[in-house]
Amino acid sequence: MQRWKLSLTLPCMLALLVAQSNGQEKYTDPELTHKDRQYWSFKSPVRPKLPPLGDKTAVENPIDAFILAPLQKAGLKPSPQADKLTLIRRVTLDLTGLPPTPADVDAFLKDNSPNAYEKVVDRLLASPHFGERWAQHWLDVVRYADSNGYEADSERSHAWRYRDYVIKSFNDDKPYDRFITEQIAGDEMAAGKEPRSVADLWVAVGMHRCGPIHKVGGNLDAAVIRQEQLTEMVNGIGAAFLGLTVGCARCHDHKFDPFSQGDYFRLQAFFSGVETTELDLSTAQDEKSRQKVVNELNAKMTPIKAEITAIDAPYRNKIGKAKRDALEPKYKEALAIPAEKRTPEQTKLVNETGVLTKVTWEEVLMALTTSDGEKRAALRSQLHEIEAQIPPPSAGAWTIKNGEKAPDTFVLKRGDPKRKLSAVKQGFPRVMSEGSEQPKTRLELAKWLTSPANPLTARVIVNRLWHYHFGRGLVATPNDFGLRGDLPTNPELLDYLACELMNPTRETKGQPWSLKHIHRLIVLSATYRQETTTTQGAKVDPDNTLLWRMNRHRLEAEAIRDSVLATAGTLNRQVGGTPVKVPLEPEVYDLIFTEAEPDGLWPVTPEVAQHTRRSIYLFNKRNVRLPMFEAFDQPDTLNSCAYRPVSTYAPQALILMNGPLAREQGKALAVLLAKECGNDTEKQLDNLYRRAVGRSPRSEEMKLAKEFLEAQVDSVRDRLRARLPVGLDPKILPPNADLANVRAMADLCVVIFNTHEFVYIP
Repeated sequence: MQRWKLSLTLPCMLALLVAQSNGQEKYTDPELTHKDRQYWSFKSPVRPKLPPLGDKTAVENPIDAFILAPLQKAGLKPSPQADKLTLIRRVTLDLTGLPPTPADVDAFLKDNSPNAYEKVVDRLLASPHFGERWAQHWLDVVRYADSNGYEADSERSHAWRYRDYVIKSFNDDKPYDRFITEQIAGDEMAAGKEPRSVADLWVAVGMHRCGPIHKVGGNLDAAVIRQEQLTEMVNGIGAAFLGLTVGCARCHDHKFDPFSQGDYFRLQAFFSGVETTELDLSTAQDEKSRQKVVNELNAKMTPIKAEITAIDAPYRNKIGKAKRDALEPKYKEALAIPAEKRTPEQTKLVNETGVLTKVTWEEVLMALTTSDGEKRAALRSQLHEIEAQIPPPSAGAWTIKNGEKAPDTFVLKRGDPKRKLSAVKQGFPRVMSEGSEQPKTRLELAKWLTSPANPLTARVIVNRLWHYHFGRGLVATPNDFGLRGDLPTNPELLDYLACELMNPTRETKGQPWSLKHIHRLIVLSATYRQETTTTQGAKVDPDNTLLWRMNRHRLEAEAIRDSVLATAGTLNRQVGGTPVKVPLEPEVYDLIFTEAEPDGLWPVTPEVAQHTRRSIYLFNKRNVRLPMFEAFDQPDTLNSCAYRPVSTYAPQALILMNGPLAREQGKALAVLLAKECGNDTEKQLDNLYRRAVGRSPRSEEMKLAKEFLEAQVDSVRDRLRARLPVGLDPKILPPNADLANVRAMADLCVVIFNTHEFVYIP
């Protein structure tokens, strides 16, 4: 009797499980309350009226009025305007990520016209280096890198075009609503058009593929991998455009924000039919020209590979024979039987011998004689030198497209693709929409994001701009405008900037959705131009949330490197192009994952002049960060980085003092000073300080620098008398230059790179 009952129970249980896996288990969104909709960040921004002020002398534009009102209420006054040298260094580093040249500083200091500073701002906003500087901030947000991440961390041949797209968009001041739309649905905008004529649209939508991708060997669950891709896309939109932690609603309703699991998967439904693709944008002639070069290089590599194979062959054969001889009798017996006569068990044994007798490259290298090992290593080196010359793939876009049919989207229990609940259609988050919309395409999603009624899009981006200019956003949590994020310190100013971005007033003369317009308003404000060194408000507002003075903040890792190169006169200012691979230290190279021979894994860009390109153009490999960048808080690109932490610890000083970049650029700068100033030490020191920090050295600095140089010159001369290397080739020095003096000056240049004044925006 019990057995009969069990036979009925099991089918019922199986039917229930099947029903649940087919989406028949229901999910219901939690009810939204009036209080949910009334939270400040979920209400559309409304342009506030300018606040009444008692004293308007410190008002350059509306920003200052919104800052002054709370200052006056707290009994505080703004700090005086910074001096002109501070201003030009601040705004130049801020807008371009590069220090002003001595000529730039001189021109500004001599310009006594009322709009002198305004002219500098307009020049910097028009600079091609503006886009490079601000693209780096955006790439942090969207998790851009040139490799996939995870174990294999394979390279992305065409991803760099998205980086160049962002740089160009910022330089061209592409309207932000258009910038969003192209990234959300560029492929839909390009539908029916010849791909090369709308290449930017295909490249732009590559934003959805900026995050890490799980591509490794082994048995991977296709449904799990697909869900990971969709998760990256949805979380990317939530962080970059909405400034919300939407990823918290993937496995359950958000614990704090009125954002349900249903909301999450309705957003995901916009991407349910998306397929990843690498779209060919090349012409037949492009591919023909490239293939010609590849064939020529292959012809050079073929005989080298043959020589390597010839060296390996006897060792490989000997090791293989030893392994076969050492096999257990059962394996030898199975191998002796013809394949067609083997039993299943014998076939299994034969298959196992493949692993047991495999000869690895490690075993071959271990067996090589010293002579053969050296010859083989030289051949491998030749091979990799040629491989580094192989041109990049023909033009293409790392992008997405809609498939023929979009599969249904389900709410997933605990985010598990195997545990489907109710099916859902595309939809906007309920707390920010009317609920009557029935969108279907990503173009409609982009239209909703860029609607003036959207409560978050404009607020989030103007807050990001404010954060990068002042070191802290009006909302101090740029990727979290939800209930657990920080409240705005000046909500009226935040809404003013958001409304001004979408619909600028006639007085400000801006264009709708112009980011340069907002930049200009910010850097022209009296608030931005304040001194950083005053202390008059420290007791009332120790964290400076009211902005009674300007905040001093450190340059990011990339900007520090770029400033060193610019100061040394070696910066290659070329804009755009394929990523550059600079030489790696051996201990960094060893971090590169491979199951093959660990040589040739990082083909250094052959053209040495490319090694001093701006940092944004260096190859960004997720699992192998350059030591200088890692030390100075470069994000890992695994998650959206709203702001970079600013750490202070010993390796930073060690890298800036002893790292190869600082040492080599110090020498380059010392040689440049010798060429420009001859043997006049005072003139060299004046030029050094003006190039590095924009001013001449003070009398005490001049005295200390001379004392340092005297001591260093004596030390270098001692090494020269002892016939020891000093790390500087006399052949690169100008005529009549003293090697010891130039080498000592190189050490002083490195000292200047390490000063607070050099690495901080004043």
